[in-house]
Amino acid sequence: MRHNLSGITKITGMVAALALSGVVVSCVKENDPVAQNGVTGAIAKLLGGDSSQTKVQYVPDMADSPTLKPQENFLEPPEGSVATTAMLYPKTVEEAEASLKNPLPAEPQVLALGEKTFNTFCIPCHGAAAKGDGSITDIYPKPPDITSEAYQKRGDGFFFYRITFGANIMPGYGHATMPHERWATVHYLRKLQGVSK
Repeated sequence: MRHNLSGITKITGMVAALALSGVVVSCVKENDPVAQNGVTGAIAKLLGGDSSQTKVQYVPDMADSPTLKPQENFLEPPEGSVATTAMLYPKTVEEAEASLKNPLPAEPQVLALGEKTFNTFCIPCHGAAAKGDGSITDIYPKPPDITSEAYQKRGDGFFFYRITFGANIMPGYGHATMPHERWATVHYLRKLQGVSK
């Protein structure tokens, strides 16, 4: 008996599909305005309704499915994940000074990029000669003279780390500059210090 019921169900489904397709074909043949509404109009005609009044939505999945909106939705990466293009930094400035070496040569184009970056971000506080006499030092605390002997002895990694993350009231510029721009700035600082690397 159960076997016969499943067969009847299949036949009923096939008959309904054929009836629906027949209504669609008849709508197209008769130039019926219902045909302009496609399957929704055909269902309305089959049910005896007015297609101009029906609000039947056929297969609403695409219209109602959740979507990600650009600049609005953000999927947090798993905790502890690291981007394949990420640069991993030492945890402290001491580690940075001991382990980071400037990968760029002190060539004229590198020094020119370093000067441009220094003039864009550093001059307001540090001054053109990096003596700590920038134009805003009458409002904010004066930064140290980074051309002094104490700073000349510092490793390149120290300056790179400080430019990236900042220190005390100095903001970090890692968000605004590329790593090669920061390394170029370190070369330019060495030039201002009179130290050849």
